[in-house]
Parts: sequence; structure tokens; C-alpha cells
Amino acid sequence: MKRWWMVVAACVMALGILAGCGTDKQSQQDGPKHLNMALFWFSETVDPAHGWDGWTVTRLAAGETLVTVTPDMKMEGQLADSWENIDPVTWKFHIRQGVKFQDGTPLTPEAVKASMERVMELNPRSRKDSKIESITVDGENLIIKTSEPYASFLSSITEPAFVVVNTAADMSKAETTPVMTGPYRIVAFDKGKEIKLEAFADYWGGKPGLDTITVKNVDDNTKRAMALQSGDLDLIHRVDAANRPLFENENYNIIDTTGIRLSFMNFNFAGKMGNPHLRAAVAAATDYQALADVTGPGTTPAGAPFPPTANLGYDKLDRQVTDPAKVESEMKAAGYAKNADGFYAKDGETLVLKMAVWDNKDTYYEALQAQLNKAGLKTEIIRVQDPSSNAEITYDFDLLEKNFLTVSTNDPYWFMVQVFKTDAESNFGGYSNPKVDALLAQMAGTFAVDQRRALTIDIQKQLLADNACLFLVFPGNTVVTNKKVKNVPNFPIDYYLLTKDVTLG
Repeated sequence: MKRWWMVVAACVMALGILAGCGTDKQSQQDGPKHLNMALFWFSETVDPAHGWDGWTVTRLAAGETLVTVTPDMKMEGQLADSWENIDPVTWKFHIRQGVKFQDGTPLTPEAVKASMERVMELNPRSRKDSKIESITVDGENLIIKTSEPYASFLSSITEPAFVVVNTAADMSKAETTPVMTGPYRIVAFDKGKEIKLEAFADYWGGKPGLDTITVKNVDDNTKRAMALQSGDLDLIHRVDAANRPLFENENYNIIDTTGIRLSFMNFNFAGKMGNPHLRAAVAAATDYQALADVTGPGTTPAGAPFPPTANLGYDKLDRQVTDPAKVESEMKAAGYAKNADGFYAKDGETLVLKMAVWDNKDTYYEALQAQLNKAGLKTEIIRVQDPSSNAEITYDFDLLEKNFLTVSTNDPYWFMVQVFKTDAESNFGGYSNPKVDALLAQMAGTFAVDQRRALTIDIQKQLLADNACLFLVFPGNTVVTNKKVKNVPNFPIDYYLLTKDVTLG
């Protein structure tokens, strides 16, 4: 009975949140094509240069970069129709001709240069990740030099922060209605609530398949699902295991792909988890398949940094696996024994692990907590704010929830240098290994694909030997639509979603 009332309450709340969507519903098959959709997360602004806000922009096909990544994980020219790596520090991009900004201004190499220089000024992460030293114009070409030989440069500028904006437009409106080049133009942004877009008639890639779009911010899984089921939405990004059965019928399309996002736990190396035996015991106590089952269809057990679809040695690695016997041996080596309550203790004090979480995946957290408790590792869940940098961590933890796109720019280097390099901003657990740092430095200047893959595998072997993190699952990237929606692509990278070809039929 309690569960029934919870579902009813969620339905009512969903209808309240989405009030106004119904007025935009597609009423006539041959009339204007309007899409109502919901994302699971909204950025603070829609200025691509601000923080991670470009991710919302690319999900909505509002902005474009020089080069992008396709659904089959291939590099493809977008605002550049060709490029050349002239030498280890010099790249040449030919800017696509005939492209217009959404205010009708022609796209020029000078405009791209101004936009990229603005990103370098406003976004420290992008400045650091791209290693751009200078940008110059040579006719229809853009010449970019990096500060050092950097094989990941091309991948780094596919990141949505580098979406090109018209800096000659009114930049006082950049946070709400930036002028970009995508098939859809943002016409209204209500922070945390709603984004409205309309088709850009002069889009260089051809006529967009929709006329207008209303996007709602609905971070609750059940509210998103109920709004789609009620007809208030046509498309939702992400559906969890509990709500997926609602759509496994002829009335809906479920678009699944194995995701490249890793859900993991940072170990706090400054605390008790600095003990390698404790980290090994936690890794062996975890049931990765059970967590994948809880997360939902399309989810792959991890136990390693990169998914099997990334072709980075997943099947050849000594991955983290469930092993009750190893829990016992590692805890004995750490000097612990089980007490009368069945929990590990030392010197009369029960070991208690603080697991810091910030998302709304209660079933998932409780499943992991139960697994660790069952193995004798008493675990408490604490709620915290999701930190974007080490400086934001003001609380004590033993395990800290994080999730990252592992090959978000179609290159493994970005993830590894962000999360595992000594003192990196997103190295939340304080992991440090000089061998890993040296391999990352070597990889930065290695351009040959086979050699980069070999280095990635070597780095993974060291991370797993150290139990640098608890590598849990790779959630599937799932989009659900009603039957009116057509041509939704299957992107493994979840900051891509809409394209000009999505339509209603």
C-alpha cells in the first residue's frame, strides 16, 4: 500500500512540475512539430564556456565544436571539414564554408578563434586539458599550437566547452541565449526549470526535423517516467530499472546502448583506506553483477576503469571481482577479526566505513551497503554535496561516490589524468603512484594509436593492483520516447542526444 501511495504522489508531483507542457503537445500530424522532453540534469547556464554547461547545449543540438564524436565513436568534422596534424605541436583546421551563426552572421576562422580564446580565458579546465598555446588564422584555416607534443589535443576540443559561440553578438545574453551554429536555437532559459528552442532555418547541415522544443529539468527518475507515461513528455533521457517495465510495450521506443560512464567509489587514501588490505577487502566484498542488475538493463559490471566496448583490454585485466575468501585473508592481513556481531574489529573497536553519496540512487547505495555489511565490513551511508573539486570536500569519508565519462572525448587519457594523476583536481581520494604519473606523461606525447592503447592497459593494471578506486558499474545510456518520435540516435557518450534528424511522425 505504501508503494502505491508513493507512485500516486510521484505522478501528482510530476504533473505539477510539467504544467504547461500540455499546451505544446503535438496535436496534428501535419502541423508544426513540437517535442516535449526532459533531461535528468540542467546546467547552471547555457553558456558553453561556463563550467560543464556545454553538456546541456550539445544534448539539445544547439551548439557545435570543430570536431565531434559519432554514435559509433568515430571522429567527424563538424565546423571544421578537414584537419591535419602538421607536427607534434601544430594542428591545421579548415573551417567549413557556408556556415552561419543563428543570427545570420557568417562563420569565419576569426570568429572561431575568438570563441576558443574566450573558452581559454573563462574555463580553467579546458585551458589545462587542451594545452593550447596560440591560435592564428591562415586564410580559411585555423592554426593551433599546443604548449607541448599532445596526442590528446583533437579529442580535447570535442568537449562541449569548446562549442563555438558568436562573440560579436550581445554577450550579456550568453548565459541564457548564446548565439551558436546548431540546428536548434535557444530562445528562452529558465534556470533549473525549462529551456525553449526553435529550429534554425539556415542550418548548414539541412532542415531540422523539429520546429520547436520544450525541455524540462526533471532529476527524479519516477517523475520523468510518469510524465512520459501520462503524455506530458515525448522523450526522456535515462530511465531506471524500477520504471523501465512501464515502457516495455508497443507504445514506446527504448533506445539503449552500453554507456561509457563509470560509477565508482573513491577510496580516501588519507584515512583508513590508505591500508591496501582494506581496499582489497572492500573490492572483494562487492557484488558487481548484483549492482548492475539493480541499476537496470544495459548496465555492465565494471571492476576496471574502462568498459569492454572501449576496446582497452577489459577482458585481459585482473579486474576487481567478488571473492569472499579474499575478504577474509585481506582483513586478517590488516589485523582485523570478526566480533560477536559478525563485523570486523581491531583492539575492541569495530571498523566502520563511511560511504559518502550525493545522487538519488537509494536502492543502489543500499545494495552496496548490504553487500559490505554481509561481508563483515560495517558501512554507514552519509549524504553530501557532489564535489566538483577537492577544495569542496569538507567532510570525512572512506568511500566517496563519483561518476565520470571514461572516454568522453573518444580518448582514455582525459579520464585517467583527471582522476588518477597525483594532485589532480578530480583525484578526490588522494591516490598517488609515480609509475602512473610517468605513464600518463608518456601517453600525453604518444601519437600512435596502438602505443596509446598499450599504455592505457599498463596504467589500468597498476590502478587495479593498487585498488585505486572501487570500480562498480557502467550504466547503460537509455532514452525512451513515445512512438511519435523518430530517428533518435544511439550515443554511448551521454552529452550527445538530439540531432537535426530527430523528428515526429
